[in-house]
Amino acid sequence: MLHFLRIFSALSLVSLLSACSVNGSYPDATEPDAAKLRFISNTQNSTLDFFDAQNCAGRTTGILNNFLMADTKRRVGMIVPPPEKARGLLEVKLAPGKPVFMRINTNGGNYVCAKAISFTPQAGKEYEVTFDMAEGSCITTFQRLLRFNGKDQRIPQPMFETPLQACAGSTPMFPKQIAQTPKRTALINTIVDTNVQVFKMMNPDTPVQPPSTPESLEEQIAKRKAAMGSFTLPEAYWTEYRQNFALLNEEAAAQETRTMEFYKEVYRYRLSVTEDAVLEQWLNPTDNITRDRVAANDKVMTAYYTNTRKSVMVEVINHHLARMSQLDQRFDVCARFDKCWHY
Repeated sequence: MLHFLRIFSALSLVSLLSACSVNGSYPDATEPDAAKLRFISNTQNSTLDFFDAQNCAGRTTGILNNFLMADTKRRVGMIVPPPEKARGLLEVKLAPGKPVFMRINTNGGNYVCAKAISFTPQAGKEYEVTFDMAEGSCITTFQRLLRFNGKDQRIPQPMFETPLQACAGSTPMFPKQIAQTPKRTALINTIVDTNVQVFKMMNPDTPVQPPSTPESLEEQIAKRKAAMGSFTLPEAYWTEYRQNFALLNEEAAAQETRTMEFYKEVYRYRLSVTEDAVLEQWLNPTDNITRDRVAANDKVMTAYYTNTRKSVMVEVINHHLARMSQLDQRFDVCARFDKCWHY
């Protein structure tokens, strides 16, 4: 996926520079509970585009930090302010509960970077995605914004990048998948299975330590009760409290399996747009062109695995935070205890 994004990352800049509006073509969502997203760029020539089945060519939101054009002034009245160091920013509204495929691009004198993120915004929530450069590399951070008791918080969000299947074959960015045949299916299955086996041998699973043991959890509960002082909660609260940590441990133990599911899905997608002649010699390349393609794919997929593994870990933690926050809301904990869970 990243390979395709890098090839065409400059297209958004070109199309935007020729567009009539500095604010781009993306219309803000109109739902009263729309989610809000802030895009911050600390690099030059940066754009944020949105794609869906009806807009496979993408819809632009403006341009940031370009010396030929003034920055877009798109704002949607977000509660949490941007960081003081933000070089350029724009804000948009997103339809709640609707999957989003967004692509960030930046284009410098000697570099081109692109990053795609797939996520589903929650109603009324605020998000922030930031693009930076550090030591010659492009760095993307994606966070949910929250104001609690007058304090602003930024909660890391997973950055999953999954193929937008609905747009396959619509534009060069979304290549057309080659029709499946029994032979292609067998080749792809063999390549994926072999790659996964080799990959696991070269990158053995890191044992996942349970976030909490029964002993440490009971100690945590005892300290929490002591901190609450005279404020006591029914046993039903503490029963669910323990259950939530049990779920956390279960999800943590399944992180590697979930990561590999994403990995295999994207690997299959990349192979689905690869010619038969290349697939036939994928495992044992006989020419330099195919050998280079396989090596480049391995490099991209290794980076994809590393990034996805981090995102799965963030997802597990966020699921736990959400469950604990809902628990404290139901028992009205935050009204009487300032160290309640909130997400």
